[in-house]
Parts: sequence; structure tokens; C-alpha cells
Amino acid sequence: MTDLPLYTAEACRAIDAKAMQPLTDGGLGVSGQELMQRAAQFALDTLLSRCPNTAFISILCGKGNNAGDGYWVAMLAKQLGLDVQLIGVATKHQLSGDALLACERAEATGLVVEGPDSPIRGSVVVDALLGTGMRGAPRPGYAETIEAINALEGYVLSIDLPSGLNADTGSATLAVKADVTVSFIARKIGLYTGRGPALCGERLFTNLGVPDTLAKPYPNLPLRRWHPDLVPRLPVDAYKQQRGHVLIAGGCKGMGGAAILAAETALRSGAGLVTVATDPANLSGLLARVPEAMWVDALGADAEQTLSSALAAASVVVLGPGLGRGAWAQQVIGALASYDGPLVIDADGLYWLADTAQARTLKNRGAPLFLTPHAGEAARLLECSTGEILSNPRQAVIDMTERFNATCLLKGPGTIIGTRMGQAICAHGNPGMASAGMGDVLAGLVGSLIAQQPSSSDMAFTAGVLLHSAAADQAAEKIGMRGLTASTIIAHIAALLREERSV
Repeated sequence: MTDLPLYTAEACRAIDAKAMQPLTDGGLGVSGQELMQRAAQFALDTLLSRCPNTAFISILCGKGNNAGDGYWVAMLAKQLGLDVQLIGVATKHQLSGDALLACERAEATGLVVEGPDSPIRGSVVVDALLGTGMRGAPRPGYAETIEAINALEGYVLSIDLPSGLNADTGSATLAVKADVTVSFIARKIGLYTGRGPALCGERLFTNLGVPDTLAKPYPNLPLRRWHPDLVPRLPVDAYKQQRGHVLIAGGCKGMGGAAILAAETALRSGAGLVTVATDPANLSGLLARVPEAMWVDALGADAEQTLSSALAAASVVVLGPGLGRGAWAQQVIGALASYDGPLVIDADGLYWLADTAQARTLKNRGAPLFLTPHAGEAARLLECSTGEILSNPRQAVIDMTERFNATCLLKGPGTIIGTRMGQAICAHGNPGMASAGMGDVLAGLVGSLIAQQPSSSDMAFTAGVLLHSAAADQAAEKIGMRGLTASTIIAHIAALLREERSV
């Protein structure tokens, strides 16, 4: 089980600089030009493997070090006999250091650097415009060039990262839409979360001969993958109470399917017992779909006794699937005030958590709290706009963790998980998950794993997030992303839990 370390732009620049330090100072003694040449060779090899019949390449360079990589791509392509159009969006006097040296070397080979207003003539394009120093919207000149690249019906390779993408947050107002992105030495956070996965296309990485040990002193954010060892084996003498009791609270009239999906997932992922506190209208559907689950009328005549008994028996409560936003939901939340165990809040439960009065009931219990919002729900919780959440999703997770004293995540491409151990990014997931009921399945799954691992609930929460997305990927491989439904992935969750483990 290997997590990939992801680094900030600042750390990446520091690692690059360390590699160029003399051996006596702990570096590799490699020059900036040598690193650029290695990067350019990898980029060109990638491009030619994807576009083997190309004879003409347009290369667009800015003014930073990735522009130097672009100038080196031009030189290497020319050596191979390819026709090259080289466009400099930054003028030569704006260049400095290794980028300037690379530009001068390119010109010395006979390459002509065209001005920024030159039309892009090639259908195969290398984007070497903006690098890790990019913040905010691209400036004039760069913005128009990015729009011109995106208007092409060709193949685009981005060097280091798609120009316009924030290397730390994965946010972008205007950015290149690449077919493939090649990055070097250290993987950048923004390529794996936010808009990064959509803008990067295929992601390829090479360390350019710089050993991983050079990056170890720098803080990183792990890119985590599912592995069966994240969930403990069942003991030979296991019994159902030992495997945890999950109480699903939700399913108002007309929304019973959400609670049923959560209940089925909890059972199929190993919970020993599941009870659903829901509206009586959902009973027939629950019995038909999940006959193994128990049921209580959340607000019936004897609800005080039956729900209190269910809460007392519960290892964890999952609040929110199909809860609704009416009086029924308010009453259910009020009934949870006495519950002092782990609480997973999803969907409409998050809506109520953002309400001041209800938040006091849900927050002030002194027990572990787990939140599973998407960007819109996170914006309501943090009292800001969805745009602000998407501009820095990792910070949003940190803020929610602190404000609610909770373990939480932010759903989306490159889901970010926040626990007391820090943050991590989920390596799995696909667009087919943007469909009804996926969050209900996730809520039931994390509730189940927390019930089974009460002493390591943060690890269980993380395992649930990874398993959920990995199962969705497995399902998408078999049936495609468009036809992916929440109920479809439940069987794949069970299958992944069945996989062989390391000894």
C-alpha cells in the first residue's frame, strides 16, 4: 500500500533548487539547463508517442522555467527534423536565468521566436506558458493565448501543469485544457484535486533522475489509494454485536430510497446490525430491499421509547440520507440530542447543521463528528460562496474541521479528506459518481466502518472514502460512467472488501 506524496509549489521550487546545489551542500550538482533538457526530452517523447505522425509542432513559451523547458523541446524537435513554430508570449528582455539561456540557445540553432500575436499554426501544441508561480487569473496576453489554445481542434501537451491552473489548490478561472500533462521531480497538489484532473488530461510524471530522498524533508499531502489492509480482518469468533450497530436516521416521506441505500451499504460492508429510523411510509420498501435491517418509527406514538432504545444500542448514527428540510427532520434531530456516540452527518443533515439552533444540538454532544459535504454544502457550513470553497478546497476542509471539531471531507474530483492526522487526497473517483444516491451510499459505508473500528474512527472514515470511490471506478470499468448508479456500486464495495490482503 503506497501513498504518493504531493507537494506545494513552494516545496517543488525548493526541491528543484536543492537538486542544483553542489554535492558538498547535499545537492546533486546538476545544472538548470540539464534538468530542462531532461524534462524537454520526456515531454517530446511523450508527445511523439501520442502523436507519432506529427511533423509540425507549435510551442508557446512564457517567461518562467517551464518556458525554458519549452525552448528545449523546440531544439530537440528541430534536431529530429520536425518543423517547429516557436511563439514567445513574453519578450526576450522579460526572460532571466535558465529561461533566458534556453531561449538564446534555441535562437542559436536557427529557431525564430515569433511574437505573441502570431496565430498558432500547428495542430499539435506544447503549452509552456505559466508554471507554479501562477496566482489568480492569467494576465492579458496570456489569457488570449490560452483561449486560442483551447479553441484549437488539436492535441495539447502541457509542461509542468496546464497554464492557468493553481499548483496548490487546483483552482482555475481560465486555464489550458490539456490532453496530457507532464510534470517533473515532485508531484504538485493542484494536478490531483479541484479542476486539476479535468484540465490535465492524462497525467505523466518523471523525477528527472532526482531521487525521492531529496524531497523527503519537505511537507507533503498524501495521495491515498484503497487497499484491503485498511479494514481489519474479521476475527474467527466474530459475532454481530461485535461488528457494530449502525442506526440510519432519515427517509422522510418521498425520500425513503436514500435511507434504504445507506442501510444496504452498511450491511454489505460488514456492519453486524443496522436499524433505520424513518417514516412508516418507507417500511415496505425497506423490507423488500433490505430485509436484514431493523426499523423504528422515528416519530411514532412510542417513538420516545423505541428511538431511545435504538440510540442506546447504536455504535454510530448516520444522520441525513433523505432527512428532508421540514418539521419531521427538525423533530428527528431534536431526538438525537441525548445521543453521545459517533455521528456521521450527510445530505440534509448538513443543511440543518448550518442552522444555528440545530447546530447546537448536533455539535455540542462531546462525541466524534464526521461530515461529508460537497462544495455547496460546505459553503453553507462556512457561510461563504461555493466559488470561495472551490478556490481553495483544502483550506475549506481545514476550516470545517476546526469550526465543527470534526473529521470531514470535501467531495469532488480529488476528494480531500481532513482528519486529526492531517489532510489527504483520494486517488480514486470518476464523473459517473455525479448521480443521485452516491452520497447516501458513502454515508452508510463510513458509518459501517466506523462502527467496526470504534477505536480508530478517523482511519475508518478515510478507508470508507477510498473504498467508495475505488468501487465506483471498478463499476465504471464494467458498465461505463453514464450508466453508473449508486446501488450499482454496493456490490463492488463488497467485492473489494473480499480481495486478498497482505500477510
